[in-house]
Amino acid sequence: MTMTTGARYEITVDGQPRSNRDDKTIAIKAAEYLKHNNPHAEVAVRDRMTGDTITIKTPIVAQPERRRGR
Repeated sequence: MTMTTGARYEITVDGQPRSNRDDKTIAIKAAEYLKHNNPHAEVAVRDRMTGDTITIKTPIVAQPERRRGR
């Protein structure tokens, strides 16, 4: 196995490479931000060393409870 140089994690939007990160946590946070800005796009983080892919899902936003008037 050869060691790759550069960033280990690649962030893709709809299959197109958009960004690279060295740290997994930062890569996931950046991908979540991209997903927030592009809710209908497929956003994923790929580990270049292992080939594993993490697909970012649209977060479920809880609706605040409505208070009823008296």
